[in-house]
Amino acid sequence: MRTALHAAALSLLATIALPAAAQSYTPQAALQKLFAVEGNSPYPSPYVGTLNFSALTSKYDSGHGHGYRNEIKVTDKQRLSAAQTHEHFAARVTPTLPAGAKTIVAQYHVEGLDTILKVYVQDTADKQGLDGKAGNGVFDILVRILGTDGKEATTALGTVHSGEGFDLDIVFNAGEALVTARTASGGELKTPLTRIKADDRQIYFKFGDYLQALDPDTGKHTTVAAKWDEYYRLNHIDSSLVSFSHTIFERTGVQP
Repeated sequence: MRTALHAAALSLLATIALPAAAQSYTPQAALQKLFAVEGNSPYPSPYVGTLNFSALTSKYDSGHGHGYRNEIKVTDKQRLSAAQTHEHFAARVTPTLPAGAKTIVAQYHVEGLDTILKVYVQDTADKQGLDGKAGNGVFDILVRILGTDGKEATTALGTVHSGEGFDLDIVFNAGEALVTARTASGGELKTPLTRIKADDRQIYFKFGDYLQALDPDTGKHTTVAAKWDEYYRLNHIDSSLVSFSHTIFERTGVQP
C-alpha cells in the first residue's frame, strides 16, 4: 500500500517539474470558491496570478495566534481528512521583510490549533537553517513536517534576501507531503517524502504572511497583541510584504 502511495505522490510531483514561473495560474474565482481571507484582501486589480499579503498592514488577530497575519485558508466546507486530501500548491514567493523578521508563508493545519506542515522564511537564529544567523538580512527557508512519530522534522531549503523570490512547491497526497524550493543561490532542494502522523480530523491549507512575534519580556509565545507590537518595535520590524506570483492551487485525484 505504501509503495502505491509513494508512486502516486511522485506522479503528482511530476506535474510540477517546471518552475512555477513557467506555468499558468489559478483564476481568482477558483481561489475564492475554496479560500476565505483573514485580514485585507490580497487580490490586486487586475489579478494575473499574484496575491500580496501584509500582516502588519492587516493586523489580523485570530485570538490564538503568535503574531499578526494576513492569509487565505481553505473554508470549513471544503476541508477533507489527510487521507482524502490530494492537493498541489506552487508559486513564486517574494518576501520583502526587515532584517530579523520571521514569517510563515504556507502551512497545513489540522482542525483546531495543531499544525502538520509549516514553511518559514526567517532571519532569526536557528541552527537548522543554512545560514542560521539572526538579523543579518539572510532569510532561511525552513520546512517543518510532523511525521508518524509525532515529532517535527525540519528541512532547510535554501536562503534568500529581502525582495528576492524563490519557487515553492507543496504536494500533499493522501497523507504524504513533499515540499520543494528553488532559489537563485542554492538551486532546487526538497524535503523527504514524509508520511504525516495519522489523524481522522479534517485538515486545511493556508498561505500568506503570518508574521511571528514573541513576548519581549520572556522570549516565549504570547497571544497578547500589545506584546507583539512591542516585539516588532524593539526588533525594528516595521513593515511586511509577502507576494505570491504565478499562483497555482489545485486538487487532484478522487475527491469525496
